[in-house]
Amino acid sequence: MTETAFVIGTGPSLNKIDMSKLKNYDCVTFNRAYVAFDDWGFVPKYYLAIDGNDIRSMYKDLGGLIKKHKDTDFFILDNEHHNSIHPETSFQDGDKKTSLFDWGEDNLYRIQSSGNMFQGRKVDKSIQLPAHHPNAGWMGVELLYALGYKKIGFVGCDSRYKDDAESNKDITKEGGEYISHADTDVNHFRPDYFGKGMHFGKPNADTIVQVWKQGSSQIPEDLELFSCTPDSAVNPWYEYIDFDEYTKL
Repeated sequence: MTETAFVIGTGPSLNKIDMSKLKNYDCVTFNRAYVAFDDWGFVPKYYLAIDGNDIRSMYKDLGGLIKKHKDTDFFILDNEHHNSIHPETSFQDGDKKTSLFDWGEDNLYRIQSSGNMFQGRKVDKSIQLPAHHPNAGWMGVELLYALGYKKIGFVGCDSRYKDDAESNKDITKEGGEYISHADTDVNHFRPDYFGKGMHFGKPNADTIVQVWKQGSSQIPEDLELFSCTPDSAVNPWYEYIDFDEYTKL
């Protein structure tokens, strides 16, 4: 366990940092970030997925990653009930299943709810995290703290999700999920992040900021939580440290 762990968000600002500098830190990343693992030159120690729409749309990719990267622990929401009520089109390759993963894999953990912020803990083959907050970045903080990290920085957590007509020009909505029809994602660090054919849950910018603001007032005394994300919408509540300067220490 490294002294400092990093949450690797998926906002556009991630393109402004040298990702190779994170190779020597324990990190958690999310959702479709795996499309950049080869570019980064490393696979983060932890992976987290909490949105059922995202998971259904990429579950075969995740199954392959879980089997391939045995040194990475995967924490994924078990959403079997909701899987049963979604149509085939919501699933990767139209292959509908109720249980999407081999939960017997040694590096795969189910996410369960534990209640309040900063009360998560790892139990056998599951991780108990606070009641689901609709932001992967914040849940990454909760995960790292539950795993025992006391110094956590976050990069790529811009919290500035664009939801206007231009940003949504290639996106349609069906039921409770959104579908991208082109590689024109402006809200993440790659245009193919939620690119052509992806089904996903759309974040709400105001809710994201409120989650981080609320969390800032509940940080435990034994946790040092700081931002290395320039111009993040949540920086007013967190100490900002330049990423390049921090990684020189």
